[in-house]
Amino acid sequence: MADFITKKENFRRLLIIIFTSAADVAALAVGIIAYKGVNDLTSPEKKPNINTVYRDLETAKEDLEKQKSLYYGYAKNIGWFSDGSSSVSSMGTQAIEHASLRTFLDRWADELARLDAAKYKFKKWDGSGQGDTLTLKVLFEKLLEKENEYKTKIGDLTSQIEAERTKEKTIRTETDQANAAALAVLAGPPAPGQPSAGLIGELIKNMRDLNGLQKQHAEELATLDKDSIDAQTKATETKNENVRKRAAAEAVKAEYRRRIFTIMHHRDEARERREPDGKILSLEPGRKLAYINLLRKDRLFKGTRFYAFSLEKGGQKLDKGVIEVIEVREDNSSICAVISTKYPEWPLKEGDQIYNELYEGGRARHIAFAGRFTGRLSNEEAANLIREFGDFFQDKVDEKTNYVVVAEGYEEDPNFKAAQEFGIKILREKILYDYLGVKRE
Repeated sequence: MADFITKKENFRRLLIIIFTSAADVAALAVGIIAYKGVNDLTSPEKKPNINTVYRDLETAKEDLEKQKSLYYGYAKNIGWFSDGSSSVSSMGTQAIEHASLRTFLDRWADELARLDAAKYKFKKWDGSGQGDTLTLKVLFEKLLEKENEYKTKIGDLTSQIEAERTKEKTIRTETDQANAAALAVLAGPPAPGQPSAGLIGELIKNMRDLNGLQKQHAEELATLDKDSIDAQTKATETKNENVRKRAAAEAVKAEYRRRIFTIMHHRDEARERREPDGKILSLEPGRKLAYINLLRKDRLFKGTRFYAFSLEKGGQKLDKGVIEVIEVREDNSSICAVISTKYPEWPLKEGDQIYNELYEGGRARHIAFAGRFTGRLSNEEAANLIREFGDFFQDKVDEKTNYVVVAEGYEEDPNFKAAQEFGIKILREKILYDYLGVKRE
């Protein structure tokens, strides 16, 4: 059975039922009239032509069959009627499908309850639910009632829309009038030599001034663009120069790394060999002092530490302690402090050998400065003394530099930064004085 989806569809079907019913009534009326005409044929008062009467009767029969066909066709389409199973048409004797009709009414009972459960309460044909059982007549009445209700709501909405449109039209008219009044106030009466007065006139004047300023600024911007291009060109040249300098610095760094590796390798070899740089001449155990055979001419620095060892049977070298130079002398011996002894049962003694893996005896050193001297000597005087002593003074740290002497303001000096980066030994100004034999103030 087809479901009724919309009110319009229900209304259309209702019209079909009404139309078919009216057709049946009309056909019945035609039949009665025809029957009466046949009776009139036997009446002695009326004796019409038999052919005419026969044609009228056939026409009435054809109309009746058409009405029946329409009615049963409609009932069949919505599941209320079915054809007979025999070859002879039994349309005239078939009853309406009551089960389909009841199902149809039960569905509409659920739909009405969904629309308004409080208002529409109907008992279903299976006996469930409350209220009266829904019939076609009641259904059509309720549908007509809902239709009238919706029409009323549509009418109210239409009236409301018309009222809103009227209100909108009024507001639009008032807005147009207010805009016109505002424009009149802004424009004001025309002034001599001016296109308009008021705020608009002032706006036009400002626009002209702005155009003048824009032209002036455009010329200034053109000049600035030229300057900017020149600056960019110069910046590019500077950048390229920095790249070249950076490449050169990387090469220097690589050389420094190679030099550091070489120094560390030599130090490891020297530590392994422990070849003596000098020896202990005598000791003062109570004062923990040792006298060694290295002097200023041997380029000995105050603060240099030596490892002491003795040669045992079989040429074995036995480490015994550490000493540190506290006074460098011109002749006889230099004085060292005993820093530590490794084995109490094997104390330091006269004749023990000393070594330092970085000490290179009388070999000339390469020395550079970082900062400005503030003591007894100036930078230039200290550099001259270094040269007189037989060492090499350097203005700039390179791969040959052995020491960097720091003075006031050394923190930002490139020589100090290079010494830190590549592990070059740092000396204080006073240590250099001791090394050169210069008395301090």
